[in-house]
This record gives sequence, C-alpha cells and structure tokens, in this order.
Amino acid sequence: MSNLKVEPSPVALIGDIVESRTHRERQALHNAFEAAVARANAEVPIDDPAVITVGDEFQGVYPTLGAALRASFVVRTELFPRADVRFGLGRGAVTTLDPVRGIHDGPAYWAAREAITVAEDRAQRAQTRTSRTAYVAPDEAPATVAAVRAALDCLDFMVGSMSTTSREILGGLMHGHAQHDVADRVGISPSAVSQRVRRDGIGVALEAMMTLGDLP
Repeated sequence: MSNLKVEPSPVALIGDIVESRTHRERQALHNAFEAAVARANAEVPIDDPAVITVGDEFQGVYPTLGAALRASFVVRTELFPRADVRFGLGRGAVTTLDPVRGIHDGPAYWAAREAITVAEDRAQRAQTRTSRTAYVAPDEAPATVAAVRAALDCLDFMVGSMSTTSREILGGLMHGHAQHDVADRVGISPSAVSQRVRRDGIGVALEAMMTLGDLP
C-alpha cells in the first residue's frame, strides 16, 4: 500500500466589489482595489498572482483553501470602509489558457464562479444578508464543504454586524499591529480597543480567521 500523501487540488478565488457601479469615486475605488490585491499577493502564498479583471473583479489561484481565505480577508479589510467585497472559492484543477496574460480556466474557476453566485443569492435573503463568502468543491466530502460554509457564514455575520470602528480594529489586528497602534489609528484609547475586542466579537473573528487560514 502506498504511503504517498496526495496533495489537495488548488483553490481559485474570485472577488467582486459589491455595488461598485454606484460608487461615487470610481477611480479612487479602483486604486484602493489595486493596492488591496497587491497586498494580498505580497502576504499570502499563491500559485498564480491575483489580478484585477473586468467588472471590478479579481481572481487568483492558491495552493490551499486557507491561503485563498487569507487573501480574501486581506482584500476585504483593506477596502473597508470604502467598499465591501463578495468572494467565491472553488477547488479543482486549473487550466492555463494564456500564460502571457495570465488567463486561466478549469473546474476550480467554474466552482469559484458558482460559489460567488451562491454568496450573492444568500445576501438577498433577510436571514443571510451578511453573507459575502461561499465555497464550492465538487470532489470534496459534502459534510466538509458544509462545515466550511457554516464557519464562513458565522464569520461573515460577525464582521458584517460590526461598526465601522470595530471593523477597522479587526483589520489592524489581523495585520499584526499592536493594540496601542490600532488605537492611535482609529482615534480611541487602548482600553477602548480591548473592550471592543471582547464585546464586539473581534477576538472571536480573529481566531476564526486564523483557524480558517490554516485549512489545507
């Protein structure tokens, strides 16, 4: 019997700015989007660097689900409060159609496209209006995919229910800044930051991001 470890298939990530066409400062939004994607590329392990495509969308390919999720966390926190982002993640094979221009296709992208539609549809329902992230993996055990989706729903709810200040604190702490530095950035005291971390679920959200970010 072979003891060779089977490496998981890569994960495609597609991100789409929510209601970007109605944004008043389109150029500023695009510039911020470029900066957010560039930061994700610099901080997260990646198979094919994320690139912005048409329609205020970006896409990239990652070696693990955790890496793809970490990239989504970076982009979302970097763009807030200017804009919010919807994400679809799909696991499967990736086919390179044009290596020069970085055009890819294949089951991972088909699954990611389906996932972003799922996230958009769920956001239209009152009970799941905070949904921003979905995961589709046809070759994985349905129970595993369901568990990941449930965790993402809970995380999206926590983040979507936070005030602007608490979400800025979450972003700062996620990027490794000390609480006193985050306090200076948002204009409140360090003790107020500590209170929000406990009261507003910031600490729970951070732990969830770390756990999800380690998924294979």
